[in-house]
Amino acid sequence: MTPAAAARTGSRPLSQVLAAFREGAISLDQIAEQTGLPGTIVRTSVAHLIRMGRIEAKELSMGCPGGGCASCASAHADGTPGCGATGPSATRRGPVLVQLSLRRSVS
Repeated sequence: MTPAAAARTGSRPLSQVLAAFREGAISLDQIAEQTGLPGTIVRTSVAHLIRMGRIEAKELSMGCPGGGCASCASAHADGTPGCGATGPSATRRGPVLVQLSLRRSVS
């Protein structure tokens, strides 16, 4: 059953969101479109599924990493910054890009 069909039959929102992920949805908007759920319910469901450990949320790097210059993708082999900065930024500002994915079950 597709997430959209599940929405019409009264399936639970968490199940619908998980089904949408399994069927390849890659954004909250796609989940809302596939399930017919309002965006607020999709966001709340995703947040709950993250807390439950059913979905993983991974922050994608923007700006300086929390681990300092040595953990930066542009760092030199000796750990010095590759971007020309004198060191990591003291503050991280702006939007944060988060990659959501289904947790793989441990066999």
